[in-house]
Amino acid sequence: MKDAFDVLMITHAGLCKGYADALKLILDIDEDDFGTLSFENGESLDDFSEAIRATIEERYKDRNLVVLLDLPGGSPANTALPFMSSSRKLIAGVNLPLVLEIMAMKKSGTTWDCLLYTSPSPRDYA
Repeated sequence: MKDAFDVLMITHAGLCKGYADALKLILDIDEDDFGTLSFENGESLDDFSEAIRATIEERYKDRNLVVLLDLPGGSPANTALPFMSSSRKLIAGVNLPLVLEIMAMKKSGTTWDCLLYTSPSPRDYA
C-alpha cells in the first residue's frame, strides 16, 4: 500500500534485538512488521554502511520507511544519514514507549502522511 510505512531499527550492538523481543511480547508482531540492524563491536563503518544500503535498497526500495535510531550523533545515526530521502523519516534517541507507539501506529493503519504530521518525538517520552 502506497500510504503505508515500514520500520527499520538501527542501533548499537543488540539493543534493536531487545526492542524487537519486547515488541513481539507486547504487540504480538513478527519480523515481517519491522527490520533490525545492529552495529557490532569490531565491525567497520564501511561494512556497516554497506549493510544499511543493502537492507534499504533490497527490502525497502520504493517504500516509505521510518528509521529508528538509538543515539543522536552515534555511529548508526551518522551512517544512516546518507540513505535518507523524502520517503524516509529518521527518528534518533528512541526508547521503548516511542517504539511501541510507532509500531502501534503502523499496525493500526496510520498513513505515511499522517505519521509525518503526528509522529511522536523522543522528548515526548523523556
